[in-house]
Amino acid sequence: MVTRSLFRLLRMTRGFITELLGKRDLIVSLSVRNFKSAYLGSLLGVTWVLVEPLIYVFLLWFFFTKAMKFKPPEGYPYVPWLMTAMALWNFISLTLTSSAGTFRSHAFLLKRPEFNMSVLPVVNILTGLYIHAIFIVILVVLLLLSGIPFTFYWIQSAYYLFATAALLLGLAWIAASLSLFVKDVGNIIGVMLQIGFWISPIFWSLDTFPKGYRFLLELNPVSYLMEGYRKSFLYAQPFWNDLNGFLYFWSFTLGVLLIGVFTYRKLRPHFGDVI
Repeated sequence: MVTRSLFRLLRMTRGFITELLGKRDLIVSLSVRNFKSAYLGSLLGVTWVLVEPLIYVFLLWFFFTKAMKFKPPEGYPYVPWLMTAMALWNFISLTLTSSAGTFRSHAFLLKRPEFNMSVLPVVNILTGLYIHAIFIVILVVLLLLSGIPFTFYWIQSAYYLFATAALLLGLAWIAASLSLFVKDVGNIIGVMLQIGFWISPIFWSLDTFPKGYRFLLELNPVSYLMEGYRKSFLYAQPFWNDLNGFLYFWSFTLGVLLIGVFTYRKLRPHFGDVI
């Protein structure tokens, strides 16, 4: 019975994602419009999104290198080493923070039965990718100025970015759907992001922890993504070297996607009752 339900859910998820792929032109168009309205309508625009994480980078650099004398593995310069993970974390944080209010902020679309509301979290993620592209440009400049040469492993970062987007999509469907019925979802996401910032290897390395405790930190799927970005831009290591991490992350992400599709499908008929 459980196996039959699982296969039914898998088929539903496959059909769900196939339907979204068929609307890719609409998704791109909406994401460009969303980006323009969110960031190009103010005096400083995108600058506001860049300032906060860059300030974090400066403060963490000063505290860990000047006060605590922390040195990244293999002697890499701290700023590009930190920025590699911070760029990805900013994408995760920005996307999840805005995902909770995605459906509510587009309540007018509920009057159009032909419109598939499930595309909105995808639009949200794609908008975040435009900001992330700016961070990648800054990161590349930092790497080159620090004497870290280009390698073909940099291209591997696209795999980890895709993996991040897949995890965020499942989480966004869950958060956006539940937030219509539970107004505390936005606050819960804020708290979880604060916790996630400290337990993810952004400004510290997994290698600094004893092996007996390290596996607990590796249960955090974001650890796989952060380390993957560093393997791509700094360590020049292929993603298939970490087969256990690969299997764990994608098992976890598939579970989140299934829950996300199920949550949206279950609650979608009741959206109009609470908006």
